[in-house]
Amino acid sequence: MQHIMFQLTTLGATPKRIDSNGIARLEVLIGEDALSSLEKEEFKMAWECLQEACPWSTAFQSYPYVATWYQVYKDVYVPILIRYTLAGKLTGLLALALDSQGVIVGAGAEQAEYQVWVTKPEDEEAFVSAAFREVLKQFPGAAIRLKYVPGGANLQWIYQSLYWKRHCLVRPVKQPLMGIDEDYLNAELRKKNRREKINRLKRLGHLNFERVNNADRFDEVIDELTLQYDFRKGAMFNRNLFRADPRRRQFLGLLFERGLLHTTLLTVDEKVIASNAGVIGKGWLHLQGLNTHCPTFAKYSPGILHFLFLGKQLAEEGITVFDLTPGADPYKNILATDYGTAYQLDIVGSYTKLIRGFAMHMRKHVKAGAMAVGIRQETLRMLKKKIEQFHSRAGGGKLLSSTSRKAAEVQPILLTEACSAYSVSTELPLQYCSLKDLMDYVPSKSDCTRWEFLEAAMRRLETGEKCYTWSEHNLLLSCVWVGLLAPASGKAQLDGNTVLELSYCHTSVKEKLPDFLQAIARQVQQEKPGPVYALVNARDGVYLAAPSFF
Repeated sequence: MQHIMFQLTTLGATPKRIDSNGIARLEVLIGEDALSSLEKEEFKMAWECLQEACPWSTAFQSYPYVATWYQVYKDVYVPILIRYTLAGKLTGLLALALDSQGVIVGAGAEQAEYQVWVTKPEDEEAFVSAAFREVLKQFPGAAIRLKYVPGGANLQWIYQSLYWKRHCLVRPVKQPLMGIDEDYLNAELRKKNRREKINRLKRLGHLNFERVNNADRFDEVIDELTLQYDFRKGAMFNRNLFRADPRRRQFLGLLFERGLLHTTLLTVDEKVIASNAGVIGKGWLHLQGLNTHCPTFAKYSPGILHFLFLGKQLAEEGITVFDLTPGADPYKNILATDYGTAYQLDIVGSYTKLIRGFAMHMRKHVKAGAMAVGIRQETLRMLKKKIEQFHSRAGGGKLLSSTSRKAAEVQPILLTEACSAYSVSTELPLQYCSLKDLMDYVPSKSDCTRWEFLEAAMRRLETGEKCYTWSEHNLLLSCVWVGLLAPASGKAQLDGNTVLELSYCHTSVKEKLPDFLQAIARQVQQEKPGPVYALVNARDGVYLAAPSFF
């Protein structure tokens, strides 16, 4: 908090300011003043009443959501609460926060999908304009950013004032929605490809859709859900939100306790293969929170199946809309039955607006030009991702996947034809398809980046490959893949035999590599007896005392 308080001083903010003309009163409460106001029962009741009467407000503007987030993140964000009273009655609320970079965001920051003022329609324009002007007086030079303003809110105050037109950037975004219609959901689940996937899952074990209703069950599964979530986000976007921010898990737990987090699971023999934990309120379920699927079950499309089962559950609970939230994820367009419009709102300096506005204009035209010549948006996103990976790469190493390895770069080494011929150490803590172990990868300068490693691991798991890992003290020491197809090696002796591919070995455990590989060989021979080969590069091959080399 000390660093943030320094920023408050440099931005010129005062602890509290009240503008009053007798009947009307606008207050800007900052830091502890904002937190202490939330403890008053009268204010809480007035907030809840106003939020219920505000047609565009969402669960993210509810008292329990904002109060919980303020409390959990009070050492990271400075609460800023603007409230407007008329003749002693609360008529306007705007919950904001100052981040460590000096940017003012909506309460909830990136975890609150929608950020907006709370008031009645007849009081909206007067309150919103006055509230933002007062915030800018309190924090001169600060930028204000609201992630997505719901479409029902009135933005006309921007266009009716030359000042706001100079300082506001408004960007419309498509908001995919799934209307809850049980007949439609049943029809989707009866489609041939979905029936087949459901039947295949049932052949694997007991398939079950579960609504998590008690805190003990939530505590049982939350670690697995956050692990699946971070693994996918790490592979897709180089972001590990729960690992980087332990408060996030605490926040979700408190939301669940307070009835704001709707949590469901799709399991096969108690193994979570898909899940959703979303914020709920005012008849809507919002996707924001976390949603996951297990990569080893990807070929069954567990995420889509789970969402369809979830829709049926929502119908039983009387929920009318599943808000899939803005974003370009392809599955959202598969599920959406309707679209709304939300708005990204930035209040910045006039020069910054000019630069950002020009950049937004150029991006829009680049996308339109690419589509005109047949380049799909997915291709542009992939290109952007590869450029970002290039810039994030530490050192000159790069990932060599099983499909890109050249025959000259690897040696096939015969590990064993009979496990009894080896004295294999049983002390190595082998794990099978462990997302946690894969997340423990820490690259050296000569290795591929963590982003590339996780991306390749996710793709291999999704295509049916399996991995064995060895991790200690939250550090991945070694990883071996058992693939569906061996890399092209030109060695006919490998055909039909089990092939292990050593994809990573930490320098500290090179001498234990023979034990690690032979322990895996023993494991795989229990399912498929016969010769087991390991593909290793020449650098690691010197550590193997294998009985036969090609």
